[in-house]
Amino acid sequence: MTAKVLHVIRPAQGGMKKHLEILFQGLKEDRFDLYLAVPASSDLSMVLRPFTRRTFMIQLDEDNNPLQNWRAICYLARIISHERIDLVHTHGVRAGIIGQAAALLARCRKVVATIHNMHNTTLPFSTVLRTLQASLMRMAVSHTITVSEALKRELETYIWLPQEKTTVIYNGIDTDLFLPDAGMLRTSIGIPEDVPVIGTVARLEPTKGIKYLLEAAHHIDKKYDTVYFLIVGDGPDQDSLQQQARILGIEERVIFYGFCHDIPSLLPVFDIAVIPSLREGMSIFCLEALASGRPVVASEVGGLPEIIRSGKTGLLVPPGDPEALAEALVFLLKNREMATSLGSKGKEMVVQYFTCSRMIERTKEIYTKVLQED
Repeated sequence: MTAKVLHVIRPAQGGMKKHLEILFQGLKEDRFDLYLAVPASSDLSMVLRPFTRRTFMIQLDEDNNPLQNWRAICYLARIISHERIDLVHTHGVRAGIIGQAAALLARCRKVVATIHNMHNTTLPFSTVLRTLQASLMRMAVSHTITVSEALKRELETYIWLPQEKTTVIYNGIDTDLFLPDAGMLRTSIGIPEDVPVIGTVARLEPTKGIKYLLEAAHHIDKKYDTVYFLIVGDGPDQDSLQQQARILGIEERVIFYGFCHDIPSLLPVFDIAVIPSLREGMSIFCLEALASGRPVVASEVGGLPEIIRSGKTGLLVPPGDPEALAEALVFLLKNREMATSLGSKGKEMVVQYFTCSRMIERTKEIYTKVLQED
């Protein structure tokens, strides 16, 4: 029998957006009718529409306007009742609060919540949001999914949830997309063929730690004047980061590529992938880099240590420490055999444990379990 599943989603970029596209595509091919509630400002409606039966536009107020949020809750509750939704699946804190409250109002007792990232305590009203999240998850949520053990542990510090009602499901990727051939791409970007490239893919915002990568690049440039740094992505910090590169005198070695729709085709340009994040739930870019056989240097934060076994499938460094980051990158530049070995072992691990099929099947198992509960 087909079950109607309503996904309530906030605007998403980067890894979360990829996660949702993979998940929707996999669920659509099975016994689930997918419904989507997403803010009108998000392009997710266009990306996910091919996999959904119906899409509803909601207003998720970033300023936490109580009246606006209450309207969104009532609107969603009407959708849940009118469409006879069997299960509500929320993604993230803000969408979770709205979706879970709507499920309570509509008396829908089947609710799954996925937590994708660490709670940002610097946001306005973060204490209020955390309190609301804790209360609603205890009252409304049948089962919680986190994308890493680190996230699960963080939840346990402020939300008491029975262990049997919380499951870690790692993000998955299509490992067949990653081919080890850079082709003519280096030349088109403006990078000579015979120079090493250290690259990252990230939204350009403070939590991604790109400013520390630029400081590390400055240290490396003093020793290696032929290393290029490729930064893929866009975001609010782009202008300030470009200015930082100019001030450090490394603008000729740092290429801001901008947003890229096709990361698999770009990754072979990298000799080393780097993730200097200050906060991270479970990095899809880390999985993509490993799937392409790239050695990875990453911050020891969030779910990254669950992917990277330092010295075995990559190297871990303290977050916000450009000297340690530079030291690890220089180590791999000097030890090419070690770099190759790390990339090879990392690829084997991703192919075994982090495939999209594994992620989708485990999500289906949670749906089935929740739908069968009294």
